[in-house]
Amino acid sequence: MCSILENRGLFESSVVNTVPGGIIVCEIAEGKTKLLNYNRKAAEMIGYTLEEAEAKKITEIDQFIIEKDRYRVMEEVEKGLYKGSISCEFQINHRDGTHPWVYFHAERVREIANHLIYAAVLVDMTRAKEAELEAKKHAAHSQYIYEHDALTGLYRKETFEKKTEELLKKYPDEDFVIVKWDAEHFKLINELSGYEIGNQVLMNAAKLLMNFVRRRGVAGRIGADQFISCYPLRNLDMQRSLRKVQEMLEGMHLGYEVKVNAGIYVIQDKNEPVDFMCDKAALALSSIEGKYMESYAYYGKKMMNNMMREQEIKNVMREALENEQFKVYVQPKFDVTTGKVVGGEALVRWERPGHGFVKPEEFIPFFEQSGFISSMDRYIWKKVAGYLDDCVRQGKKVLPISVNASRIDFYRDNLYEHFIDLLKEYNLASKYLELEVTESAYATDEDIIYTTLEQLQDAGVTILIDDFGSGYSSFNMMKEAPVDVLKLDMVFLKDIDKNGRGKTIVKHMVQLANELMIPVIAEGVETKEHVELLQEIGCDYAQGYYFSRPIPIEEYDHMVQGVYAKKAEENSAEKYA
Repeated sequence: MCSILENRGLFESSVVNTVPGGIIVCEIAEGKTKLLNYNRKAAEMIGYTLEEAEAKKITEIDQFIIEKDRYRVMEEVEKGLYKGSISCEFQINHRDGTHPWVYFHAERVREIANHLIYAAVLVDMTRAKEAELEAKKHAAHSQYIYEHDALTGLYRKETFEKKTEELLKKYPDEDFVIVKWDAEHFKLINELSGYEIGNQVLMNAAKLLMNFVRRRGVAGRIGADQFISCYPLRNLDMQRSLRKVQEMLEGMHLGYEVKVNAGIYVIQDKNEPVDFMCDKAALALSSIEGKYMESYAYYGKKMMNNMMREQEIKNVMREALENEQFKVYVQPKFDVTTGKVVGGEALVRWERPGHGFVKPEEFIPFFEQSGFISSMDRYIWKKVAGYLDDCVRQGKKVLPISVNASRIDFYRDNLYEHFIDLLKEYNLASKYLELEVTESAYATDEDIIYTTLEQLQDAGVTILIDDFGSGYSSFNMMKEAPVDVLKLDMVFLKDIDKNGRGKTIVKHMVQLANELMIPVIAEGVETKEHVELLQEIGCDYAQGYYFSRPIPIEEYDHMVQGVYAKKAEENSAEKYA
């Protein structure tokens, strides 16, 4: 067999040279691979004729394998000696300076005096390999785009969390910290200086952040102007970091101040989810929002308790809604002069089995933050509409009840259509179901909110502004906003006799509303002096503990029907006299 393969005549035959690839015979001994014979195609694969290859005395495989692949190929050869076959891919040195890819497969055909004889084929796989490499390059590029923020090059949120988890596992004995950064009112930079400058600020901030984390750390951009990082606690120096940030901002000569805040969480348990760690840093950050004298805060146990409480609420809130644990209470509204009830405001109370009543301040803020407030609002609206419908059908006395709408309600489905459909479902006159919107909601996204409220007004729904006077645009809102009734914020009735200013403010606000033919309901009326003041300045309606606390809707119905209204009023008057 060997003598036949080593016969040059065979390698010059047309049969061998029509094979789509190079054919070689090689001898492996003492760590060297010697070429015994090869066909014309093998010579052509490195850019030579058979005669030219022989003249150059190419007798070692090493001579046509590119240098970076030689060691790897020799390793593959060594491994193949025990199996009797060798397979690998490598690049070769072509005469024209290119480096085509080839697939090499050799089978042992004979062994003579410890010299192993192999017959091998070389197949040009350049196109396939280039396509493979291009696909890998494209995949790597796509992966980079998926993992990194396009503007700053920092990790996106999901990748940051993954890399942070890997970092913590890699250095189990090192203490780490997570820092979340945010620039207050960053949108002003874009508005005042343009998006190009805003983007430059973000890119400069990213460079600083990478310098803070150094080699043993991870950094990411998780919001328009929010950055987050994880690095060793020993490298934490907030004073220096904030100074560097301010120097960067001052160097950009923006012409106005940009306040940067940071929330810090020193990692206590490396096994907890990274997103949970980030939430803790975010809680620390939120604790100093709007506090001009503070620039950073550490996460503390109280924040942890609040977060655990929020998580507990999150776990049960949907079940609570399905099981109707939320109860409708009503804060009655009274005529200040006659003391008669003229309507009510629907409120919510959570009666949780095994826990009693949950205070509104413990769940309402979280519901608003999570967006669940919209589902609960619509639940309350439906319950109130059902109660009013029952009153109408039973021929009972019916007084209007106002329900509250949060800002989120204006972005879920179509508030106007939902409200009107609710009235139609219960065949309810629009005058009975009123809608209260806080003044702060009016101040945001005016186009959406104003348009919706105007549509409801046109349909006969009474619109009330709640907490009026608590914001900065109250008087302009009296002129522009769709409103039928003002509810005067209770803050003006606290310590009303302290310096006389509160009384003056209340007086002029009520007089202005009266001139505009807008009724006013005073909130937080708790004393006889409050009532006398309201009578004096011409405020006709009021809510507050002087008249009645919020009561279950069944109890409110008794009040409206006059079952025990007199007794309730006497008790309230005695309590607050």
